[in-house]
Amino acid sequence: MEPVNWGEAFRIVGGGLVVVFFIMSLLAIVTHYMGKIFQSVEAKKKALAKAAQATKEAK
Repeated sequence: MEPVNWGEAFRIVGGGLVVVFFIMSLLAIVTHYMGKIFQSVEAKKKALAKAAQATKEAK
């Protein structure tokens, strides 16, 4: 049985942790901006519906 190369083991584990946190951060950022986009679209739909309702009532 060969001795464990702890330097390499910590490098592999550290690299894995960095990759995991990087991917999770990207997912959080993408989710945040997707939420902003969907909220914006919903706000525009509500504004158009409100304007259409006001136009309909004005007639």
